[in-house]
Amino acid sequence: MSNPTTFTPVVWTEQGLSKLLSASQQGISMAITHVSAGDQSYTPSATQTALRNEQQRVLIGGAEILNNTQLRFSALFDGPSEYPVKEVGIWSDTTLVAVYSVPDEQLNFKAADAAWLEVFTLNVSALPSQNVICSVGINNANVFLTQELLTMTYAQTLQSKNLIQQAHQNMLLNLRLRKAGL
Repeated sequence: MSNPTTFTPVVWTEQGLSKLLSASQQGISMAITHVSAGDQSYTPSATQTALRNEQQRVLIGGAEILNNTQLRFSALFDGPSEYPVKEVGIWSDTTLVAVYSVPDEQLNFKAADAAWLEVFTLNVSALPSQNVICSVGINNANVFLTQELLTMTYAQTLQSKNLIQQAHQNMLLNLRLRKAGL
């Protein structure tokens, strides 16, 4: 394992930067559409066009723009495959845009018949401003609604508690009325 204080950046590929520049010149944004995982660890190269040993590629499951320099997105890896995750690729359709891998380090593990949800924060400060977006696929595992879901769950729990208290009070009143013979 590498030293936890050492930061290993994502390597932007030449073909990814070329696609981004082309999109930027046309006045459009480049969409990040997929994330892939593989089982080889190494020092990534800007000339890469694929992962060394890709095991699985999935659609982006949820995304949000944090600010002008950071995107956050999630990807859900599921199915029968089992492999150590040692390399991650970020894709725009069929173009490898960025690669992350650390020599001799395992990043995660995808177990057989289990789902692995990974959240990525991508620093895009080195790229033309606001020219990278995320295209969310069908398998939307949007984990960025956590605060909203928590607030809604809390409100529903309070409402349920109040309804139970009201039903209990009605039951006690009913019992008192029966004993009084009314």
